[in-house]
Amino acid sequence: MMKFIGIIPARYVSSRFPGKPLCDICGKTMIRRVYESVTKWDHWKEVYVATDSSMIADSCKNDNIPYIMTGDYHLDCLDRASETVEILESNNAGADKYIIIQGDEPLFNVDTLNVDMNSSIINFYTEVHDKEELYDPNAVKVVVSKNQKALYFSRYSIPYCNDKTKRDDVNVAVYKQIGVYVFTGETLCLYSNLEPTYLEKTEGIGLNRLLENDICIDMRYTQYDSISIDTPQDQKRIIEMIERKNEK
Repeated sequence: MMKFIGIIPARYVSSRFPGKPLCDICGKTMIRRVYESVTKWDHWKEVYVATDSSMIADSCKNDNIPYIMTGDYHLDCLDRASETVEILESNNAGADKYIIIQGDEPLFNVDTLNVDMNSSIINFYTEVHDKEELYDPNAVKVVVSKNQKALYFSRYSIPYCNDKTKRDDVNVAVYKQIGVYVFTGETLCLYSNLEPTYLEKTEGIGLNRLLENDICIDMRYTQYDSISIDTPQDQKRIIEMIERKNEK
Protein backbone atom coordinates (compact mmCIF):
# COMPACT_ATOMS: atom_id res chain seq x y z
CA MET A 1 0.00 0.00 0.00
CA MET A 2 1.27 3.46 -0.93
CA LYS A 3 1.91 5.73 2.05
CA PHE A 4 0.72 9.35 1.91
CA ILE A 5 1.61 12.34 4.03
CA GLY A 6 -0.50 15.48 3.81
CA ILE A 7 1.15 18.91 4.06
CA ILE A 8 -0.89 22.07 4.65
CA PRO A 9 1.35 25.12 4.08
CA ALA A 10 0.26 28.16 6.09
CA ARG A 11 1.95 31.54 6.43
CA TYR A 12 0.78 34.45 8.52
CA VAL A 13 2.11 37.23 6.29
CA SER A 14 -0.16 38.02 3.32
CA SER A 15 -0.45 41.24 1.33
CA ARG A 16 -4.13 40.67 0.58
CA PHE A 17 -5.24 39.22 3.93
CA PRO A 18 -2.66 39.24 6.75
CA GLY A 19 -3.17 36.47 9.29
CA LYS A 20 -5.76 34.66 7.19
CA PRO A 21 -4.92 31.12 8.45
CA LEU A 22 -6.17 32.28 11.88
CA CYS A 23 -9.27 34.11 10.64
CA ASP A 24 -12.50 32.97 12.26
CA ILE A 25 -14.94 30.87 10.25
CA CYS A 26 -18.03 30.12 12.30
CA GLY A 27 -16.11 29.61 15.54
CA LYS A 28 -13.04 27.83 14.15
CA THR A 29 -9.82 29.12 12.65
CA MET A 30 -9.45 28.58 8.92
CA ILE A 31 -6.40 26.35 9.40
CA ARG A 32 -8.38 24.12 11.77
CA ARG A 33 -11.21 23.83 9.24
CA VAL A 34 -8.76 22.91 6.49
CA TYR A 35 -7.11 20.29 8.71
CA GLU A 36 -10.46 18.79 9.71
CA SER A 37 -11.55 18.60 6.06
CA VAL A 38 -8.27 17.04 4.91
CA THR A 39 -8.13 14.38 7.65
CA LYS A 40 -11.48 12.91 6.56
CA TRP A 41 -9.52 10.94 3.93
CA ASP A 42 -8.77 7.40 5.12
CA HIS A 43 -5.34 6.89 3.54
CA TRP A 44 -3.05 9.20 5.48
CA LYS A 45 0.06 8.16 7.28
CA GLU A 46 0.03 11.64 8.83
CA VAL A 47 -1.05 15.22 8.07
CA TYR A 48 1.03 18.26 9.09
CA VAL A 49 0.63 22.01 8.95
CA ALA A 50 3.85 23.58 7.64
CA THR A 51 4.37 27.15 8.86
CA ASP A 52 6.95 29.80 9.66
CA SER A 53 4.66 31.56 12.15
CA SER A 54 4.81 31.03 15.90
CA MET A 55 1.21 32.28 16.14
CA ILE A 56 -0.01 29.61 13.71
CA ALA A 57 2.10 27.01 15.53
CA ASP A 58 0.52 28.01 18.86
CA SER A 59 -2.95 27.75 17.33
CA CYS A 60 -2.13 24.27 15.99
CA LYS A 61 -0.82 23.25 19.40
CA ASN A 62 -4.06 24.38 21.05
CA ASP A 63 -6.10 22.35 18.56
CA ASN A 64 -3.84 19.24 18.70
CA ILE A 65 -2.83 19.65 15.06
CA PRO A 66 0.63 18.29 14.14
CA TYR A 67 2.84 21.01 12.68
CA ILE A 68 6.37 21.52 11.37
CA MET A 69 8.25 24.82 11.56
CA THR A 70 9.87 25.98 8.31
CA GLY A 71 11.92 28.97 7.20
CA ASP A 72 10.35 32.33 6.40
CA TYR A 73 12.09 32.76 3.03
CA HIS A 74 10.00 30.51 0.77
CA LEU A 75 8.55 31.83 -2.49
CA ASP A 76 5.47 29.63 -2.49
CA CYS A 77 3.69 26.71 -0.85
CA LEU A 78 5.65 24.11 -2.83
CA ASP A 79 9.00 25.45 -1.67
CA ARG A 80 7.72 25.34 1.92
CA ALA A 81 6.47 21.80 1.39
CA SER A 82 9.87 20.81 0.01
CA GLU A 83 11.59 21.90 3.24
CA THR A 84 8.94 20.00 5.21
CA VAL A 85 9.68 16.83 3.25
CA GLU A 86 13.42 17.32 3.79
CA ILE A 87 12.82 17.53 7.55
CA LEU A 88 10.58 14.44 7.56
CA GLU A 89 12.89 12.30 5.43
CA SER A 90 15.96 13.28 7.43
CA ASN A 91 14.15 11.81 10.44
CA ASN A 92 13.07 8.63 8.57
CA ALA A 93 9.46 9.78 8.77
CA GLY A 94 8.73 10.21 5.07
CA ALA A 95 6.21 8.63 2.70
CA ASP A 96 5.83 7.43 -0.89
CA LYS A 97 3.80 10.48 -1.91
CA TYR A 98 3.23 13.92 -0.44
CA ILE A 99 -0.06 15.68 -1.01
CA ILE A 100 0.05 19.44 -0.55
CA ILE A 101 -3.30 21.10 0.20
CA GLN A 102 -3.27 24.88 0.32
CA GLY A 103 -4.15 26.20 3.75
CA ASP A 104 -6.81 28.62 2.48
CA GLU A 105 -9.39 26.13 1.18
CA PRO A 106 -11.64 25.29 4.18
CA LEU A 107 -14.31 23.58 2.05
CA PHE A 108 -11.89 21.07 0.49
CA ASN A 109 -13.63 17.78 -0.37
CA VAL A 110 -11.39 14.74 0.19
CA ASP A 111 -13.21 12.78 -2.52
CA THR A 112 -11.03 14.86 -4.85
CA LEU A 113 -8.16 12.56 -3.83
CA ASN A 114 -9.82 9.30 -4.90
CA VAL A 115 -8.00 9.15 -8.25
CA ASP A 116 -5.03 7.38 -9.83
CA MET A 117 -2.00 8.53 -7.82
CA ASN A 118 0.72 6.73 -9.79
CA SER A 119 2.18 9.81 -11.50
CA SER A 120 5.10 11.57 -9.84
CA ILE A 121 3.56 15.06 -10.19
CA ILE A 122 -0.21 15.62 -10.11
CA ASN A 123 -2.41 18.70 -9.94
CA PHE A 124 -6.21 18.95 -9.98
CA TYR A 125 -8.63 21.11 -11.95
CA THR A 126 -12.33 21.76 -12.42
CA GLU A 127 -14.53 23.79 -14.74
CA VAL A 128 -15.29 27.41 -13.92
CA HIS A 129 -19.03 28.05 -13.61
CA ASP A 130 -18.99 31.25 -11.57
CA LYS A 131 -18.70 34.22 -13.96
CA GLU A 132 -16.87 36.25 -11.32
CA GLU A 133 -14.12 33.64 -11.22
CA LEU A 134 -13.55 33.92 -14.97
CA TYR A 135 -11.83 37.25 -14.43
CA ASP A 136 -10.64 36.79 -10.84
CA PRO A 137 -6.81 36.67 -10.83
CA ASN A 138 -6.92 34.70 -7.58
CA ALA A 139 -8.55 31.79 -9.46
CA VAL A 140 -5.66 30.31 -11.44
CA LYS A 141 -6.72 29.06 -14.89
CA VAL A 142 -5.18 26.06 -16.67
CA VAL A 143 -5.31 24.63 -20.17
CA VAL A 144 -4.92 20.87 -20.48
CA SER A 145 -3.83 18.57 -23.32
CA LYS A 146 -5.80 15.61 -24.66
CA ASN A 147 -3.56 13.38 -22.56
CA GLN A 148 -4.40 15.33 -19.41
CA LYS A 149 -1.08 17.15 -19.19
CA ALA A 150 -0.91 20.78 -18.09
CA LEU A 151 -0.07 23.10 -20.99
CA TYR A 152 -0.07 26.43 -19.17
CA PHE A 153 -1.25 28.12 -15.97
CA SER A 154 -2.40 31.74 -15.96
CA ARG A 155 -4.27 34.27 -13.87
CA TYR A 156 -5.91 35.41 -17.10
CA SER A 157 -9.05 33.74 -18.40
CA ILE A 158 -7.71 31.25 -20.97
CA PRO A 159 -8.20 29.99 -23.64
CA TYR A 160 -8.91 33.19 -25.55
CA CYS A 161 -11.95 32.93 -27.83
CA ASN A 162 -13.35 35.48 -30.25
CA ASP A 163 -15.85 35.10 -33.11
CA LYS A 164 -13.41 36.76 -35.50
CA THR A 165 -10.52 34.40 -34.79
CA LYS A 166 -11.95 31.03 -33.75
CA ARG A 167 -11.93 28.32 -36.40
CA ASP A 168 -15.05 26.42 -35.48
CA ASP A 169 -18.30 26.77 -33.56
CA VAL A 170 -16.71 25.63 -30.30
CA ASN A 171 -18.18 25.67 -26.82
CA VAL A 172 -15.45 27.27 -24.73
CA ALA A 173 -14.77 25.72 -21.34
CA VAL A 174 -12.52 27.51 -18.87
CA TYR A 175 -10.82 25.41 -16.20
CA LYS A 176 -9.27 26.49 -12.95
CA GLN A 177 -6.56 24.85 -10.92
CA ILE A 178 -7.46 23.37 -7.54
CA GLY A 179 -4.76 24.08 -4.95
CA VAL A 180 -3.87 20.43 -4.36
CA TYR A 181 -0.59 18.91 -5.53
CA VAL A 182 0.86 15.41 -5.40
CA PHE A 183 4.63 14.90 -5.49
CA THR A 184 7.18 12.27 -4.63
CA GLY A 185 9.97 13.44 -2.36
CA GLU A 186 12.32 13.34 -5.35
CA THR A 187 10.15 15.50 -7.63
CA LEU A 188 9.43 18.00 -4.87
CA CYS A 189 13.17 18.33 -4.26
CA LEU A 190 13.65 18.79 -8.01
CA TYR A 191 11.09 21.60 -8.03
CA SER A 192 12.76 23.38 -5.12
CA ASN A 193 16.23 23.11 -6.66
CA LEU A 194 15.14 24.73 -9.93
CA GLU A 195 15.63 28.46 -10.26
CA PRO A 196 12.42 30.52 -10.39
CA THR A 197 11.51 31.06 -14.04
CA TYR A 198 10.27 33.92 -16.21
CA LEU A 199 6.65 32.77 -16.54
CA GLU A 200 6.50 31.71 -12.90
CA LYS A 201 7.58 35.18 -11.82
CA THR A 202 5.40 36.93 -14.40
CA GLU A 203 2.19 35.08 -13.49
CA GLY A 204 3.04 34.41 -9.84
CA ILE A 205 2.27 30.69 -10.33
CA GLY A 206 4.80 28.14 -9.10
CA LEU A 207 3.87 25.24 -11.38
CA ASN A 208 4.96 27.24 -14.42
CA ARG A 209 8.49 26.65 -13.11
CA LEU A 210 8.09 22.97 -14.03
CA LEU A 211 6.50 23.61 -17.43
CA GLU A 212 9.27 26.02 -18.41
CA ASN A 213 11.77 23.24 -17.63
CA ASP A 214 9.84 20.74 -19.80
CA ILE A 215 8.66 18.71 -16.80
CA CYS A 216 5.20 17.17 -17.22
CA ILE A 217 2.38 17.77 -14.76
CA ASP A 218 -0.42 15.21 -14.89
CA MET A 219 -3.82 16.79 -14.36
CA ARG A 220 -6.79 15.11 -12.70
CA TYR A 221 -10.28 16.49 -13.26
CA THR A 222 -12.52 16.78 -10.22
CA GLN A 223 -16.18 17.66 -9.95
CA TYR A 224 -15.53 19.04 -6.47
CA ASP A 225 -14.96 22.77 -6.63
CA SER A 226 -12.92 24.38 -3.87
CA ILE A 227 -13.14 28.05 -2.95
CA SER A 228 -10.00 29.65 -1.58
CA ILE A 229 -9.98 32.52 0.90
CA ASP A 230 -7.75 35.28 -0.44
CA THR A 231 -9.51 38.35 0.95
CA PRO A 232 -11.83 39.29 3.84
CA GLN A 233 -14.66 39.30 1.29
CA ASP A 234 -13.92 35.62 0.54
CA GLN A 235 -14.07 34.91 4.28
CA LYS A 236 -17.52 36.47 4.48
CA ARG A 237 -18.66 34.47 1.44
CA ILE A 238 -17.50 31.17 2.98
CA ILE A 239 -19.19 31.97 6.31
CA GLU A 240 -22.47 32.68 4.51
CA MET A 241 -22.18 29.36 2.62
CA ILE A 242 -21.59 27.40 5.82
CA GLU A 243 -24.45 29.16 7.61
CA ARG A 244 -26.84 28.40 4.73
CA LYS A 245 -25.76 24.75 4.79
CA ASN A 246 -26.27 24.53 8.57
CA GLU A 247 -29.75 26.04 8.26
CA LYS A 248 -30.77 23.21 5.93
